[in-house]
Amino acid sequence: MDEKKIDLIEELLEDTLIYTLLFNRELNNLGERDFIKTFLWLISIEEYDNPSLSGLGKMLNVSKSQMTLKMDKLEQAGYTERISDSEDRRIIRIVLTPEGRNFIKNSKKTVKEGMNQLLSPLDIEEIEDLKKSITTIKNVVLKIQEGKKR
Repeated sequence: MDEKKIDLIEELLEDTLIYTLLFNRELNNLGERDFIKTFLWLISIEEYDNPSLSGLGKMLNVSKSQMTLKMDKLEQAGYTERISDSEDRRIIRIVLTPEGRNFIKNSKKTVKEGMNQLLSPLDIEEIEDLKKSITTIKNVVLKIQEGKKR
């Protein structure tokens, strides 16, 4: 691999880890840690449209044992349920319950207010730059996921 590419990847790794940790800390400061985690898990389930338990674990890079623990908690709270796939009963899908959908709907206002508070020091151009950067990161991550599937 090209030396310049190796250097860029190392810098990217350092920056990504630092900013991910800082952003996560700021998000957790917006509200209860469990609230944010529950919201993010439910949004992920909604985004991936009733994913399989193992598929969601792979996408989020979470071990099977951790997935089982988290899904048990979400199920006990009444936000999700596990159902067998209609085409392959060996596959377990995670489905949002009406309570889970209501949690997302009602929580979006709280999260939006928190994000407004978090980003309040930025002007409109900086927020637009951030949005473009996040879109770029999202597209790169999706491309990496597609590459893994091949």
